[in-house]
Amino acid sequence: MWEFGIVDMWRKGIRGCYHVLRHPRWAAALLRAFLTGRANRGYCTVCRQRTVFVEHEAWLRDFYQCERCHSIPRQRALLHVLDGQFPKWRDCTIHESSPAGAASIVLKRDCRRYIESQFWPEVAPGIVHDGVRCENLEASTFADASLDLVITQDVLEHVLWPDRAFADIARTLRLGGCHVFTVPIYERDQTVVRAVEQNGAINHLEPPDFHGNPIDPNGSLVVREWGRDLPEYIHQHSGMVTTVLGFRDRSLGLDGEFLHVLISRKAGPT
Repeated sequence: MWEFGIVDMWRKGIRGCYHVLRHPRWAAALLRAFLTGRANRGYCTVCRQRTVFVEHEAWLRDFYQCERCHSIPRQRALLHVLDGQFPKWRDCTIHESSPAGAASIVLKRDCRRYIESQFWPEVAPGIVHDGVRCENLEASTFADASLDLVITQDVLEHVLWPDRAFADIARTLRLGGCHVFTVPIYERDQTVVRAVEQNGAINHLEPPDFHGNPIDPNGSLVVREWGRDLPEYIHQHSGMVTTVLGFRDRSLGLDGEFLHVLISRKAGPT
């Protein structure tokens, strides 16, 4: 059974997993994933190769991975949208706030005018810190109408003043420019506010919840659980019109929870 399973996978074209097949434990785990329906072949929009996608845990949003580049669904969805909606993104001026993960690596590598930023509260906006520009999405130092695209991946649920952030993003975009982003959207009509800033202090309206942060081991506080009212909120505070795209296509490794990519467009030429 062991030998047949490995040879059968190879004959079916799983050559992208050759690095896995050389290690018996990894090969056995991959075979079990195929036999239990937790793995499938497909094409990864991040590493742009035929590959195998494997469900390493039940929470697909973070654990349905490409075995080549280890990308996860929302990263693949973001690149899928950029390739489909903005085919010339490599020639654009792009600002990505708080980059992390496989999609950010591709953006930085392939875009000639890519600008990354992180936010350190103790560093002045616009200053380069540890080789990366410091920017506050609520009040960035980018000039008006200086960017073609702004990209954020799971950032806007952590911003204390998202009204200011959406307004400032719109300010920095050129006419026709877009904010392309991922954020969890819950199946409810109204957004739940979990925390607010009052007099310089955080007031928790719900028990504190933290997500991972690439520059802070303590994580990032979840401030809002966005609902279906998010597009209207963005329009109210920025004037941008937002399209919400949802995905489920396992041939592209697109499956899992909260799998949306949003495009907020600043009115003007396309």
